[in-house]
Amino acid sequence: FKVTMAEGGTRALVLGWAPTLMGYSAQGMCKFGFYEFFKVKYADVIGEENAYIYRIPLYLAASASAEFIADIALCPFEAVKVRMQTSPGFATTFLEGAPKI
Repeated sequence: FKVTMAEGGTRALVLGWAPTLMGYSAQGMCKFGFYEFFKVKYADVIGEENAYIYRIPLYLAASASAEFIADIALCPFEAVKVRMQTSPGFATTFLEGAPKI
């Protein structure tokens, strides 16, 4: 915190807020949506009775599958954010940095 303030001022503290906001929004949407999707699909695959009996493993598998896809959605945004924060001159906005990745 102290080094960031000394080197870049207040502006350096908020550098990368846009990719963070957009990336975690995309991740959240994917996580919720794909969890519901995989929960239904996996339940259909194993049958209604087994879906009830094995609901905890089913929910865990649906959650893990959704998280995998959600993390892939997050990665490009995080890559831009990290480059913006660690590579001087790379970009100052998300729209400037995204095409460079």
